[in-house]
Amino acid sequence: MAVALNKIQWELIDSRVGKAQDRHKLKTKSTSFLFLVFNHMFPGKIDEFHEGLTDGGNDFGIDYIHIIEKENDVEMFIIQSKYRNNFENTNKTINDSEVLKVINFFYMIFDKNEDLINSGNIKLSENVKRIWSMHEAGLICRYSVVFCSNDSGLSESSKKIADAFSRENTSVSFEHFGPIDLVNAFHAEGRVQNTGNLQVIAKQILERSDGDIRGAVATVDAISFINLVTTENNSKIKRSIFDDNLRVFLGEKGGYNANIIETATSESSYIFWYLNNGVTITCKNFSYNKSHVNPVLNFEDFQIVNGAQTSHSLYAAFRENPEALEDVSLLVRIYATSRTDVAERVAVATNSQARIQARDLHANDQILKDWEILLLERGYYFERKRNMHVDKSEDKRIDALKIGQVILSFDLREPEKAKTESDSIFSSKFRYVFNNRREIESVIRLFELYRIIERKREEYDMEFGAAVESGHQYQYLIYGHWFVLYACRLLLAKKGLGEVPQGEEAEQLVEEAVQLVASACSQQKAVAHYQMFRSAKTKDRILAELNPKQQDFFELLAEF
Repeated sequence: MAVALNKIQWELIDSRVGKAQDRHKLKTKSTSFLFLVFNHMFPGKIDEFHEGLTDGGNDFGIDYIHIIEKENDVEMFIIQSKYRNNFENTNKTINDSEVLKVINFFYMIFDKNEDLINSGNIKLSENVKRIWSMHEAGLICRYSVVFCSNDSGLSESSKKIADAFSRENTSVSFEHFGPIDLVNAFHAEGRVQNTGNLQVIAKQILERSDGDIRGAVATVDAISFINLVTTENNSKIKRSIFDDNLRVFLGEKGGYNANIIETATSESSYIFWYLNNGVTITCKNFSYNKSHVNPVLNFEDFQIVNGAQTSHSLYAAFRENPEALEDVSLLVRIYATSRTDVAERVAVATNSQARIQARDLHANDQILKDWEILLLERGYYFERKRNMHVDKSEDKRIDALKIGQVILSFDLREPEKAKTESDSIFSSKFRYVFNNRREIESVIRLFELYRIIERKREEYDMEFGAAVESGHQYQYLIYGHWFVLYACRLLLAKKGLGEVPQGEEAEQLVEEAVQLVASACSQQKAVAHYQMFRSAKTKDRILAELNPKQQDFFELLAEF
């Protein structure tokens, strides 16, 4: 049962929704609410928001599609958003017809119904083509349907419909992201203080203490772990218990692992303990009855800082076959301390051997600290860590990943990698992107140039939304904004200008770059936009459109 929203919480959400609508020029409050939810679910991905927004004419009941591609499988988030404009209406629920629309969409996806790509909704068409191409490639696809709303969520009858569909189609799960979830996301100080317990197996627990930190290693029952990490009735994973996890969002670079699921549900599930690295938990305090044969570990204000993938995969196995986990045991490490610095170091140390986002391990690199000081002197807030200046004006916040993508597209001339290989910014390309040879003024000019591109992208999306291609040159901004930035560099080189312009000159440069990209790409009508702007060949088309002698032009670029 959803927690009732009070008037103050409704006003807080409505205020944030209104501000986001004005700031990002979003058409409706429902879209603005979806924007806030997306920003929480996929931090650092907000520049991708416009690509998946399918809400509009002929959207088949789907407001948003977000696709996370991994090596062997894919996670797809199918989102429907509903916003109640009056507090009095927040006691309403999402009805059966809304759920049935989404279910019908899945039947059309599975049946490869071409009405989906011939609907005139370009963004829906682009995303459906991506989904079908992944099916054809034989990738394992999992779908998470998220109903986000500021009301009481799914009605009892709509829950039954969703559950019945999930039982028949185990790759599809349903959940509700409600107003209380969003309120908790708004307040750093309002982070949920989770309590819970784990069943230890036969006194298999070892404890030690060193002043202001205690630690323990234990073997626990997998079913009790599922109960720890899920909401009542095991309906969904508790996102709040992963707030301190370096992987950030549970579906990003983590999510499900087919090998973990297979081991947990196999006849040899008893060897799971030997094959899995376990889970690391930090908490304010833990306790258990040392004299008990099978003690229960109790936690106060705990976080899972390592083990998001294991948690999600065990939950997927549990949904598939709960009885299979009866023989599964899990290794957990517990650290109890009130010192936030120790908890943070534990999070980094326990993740350092895992596949985490390299950005988090570079957050305290000296070059980034230098940039932070230099930018602050010029009135900008450089975010070495995600959202570290969330209380500051958005116009003055420069995110490390975002400026890295800007530099990758403009200076390193690799726009096709700005999105698909953004991890390289904090790994193989880190010293090329962030170094002391860059003048901070040029970094600011480049960032402001990109902000013009992003503004035009938002304005176009607000006007045309998910509608059919308008023939307008701005349509290429939705998926090709990094290539527009790349085109700006080419144009500056052709003009022999060594400095990024500002003000009206910068506006004019962006207009010319948009026109250049549109001219180069308009002949590729048979190619999906998302494919076109993942290919390095598109750079060649843009170069050819400028029509210089290519060898001379490359020499000119080297001097720029």
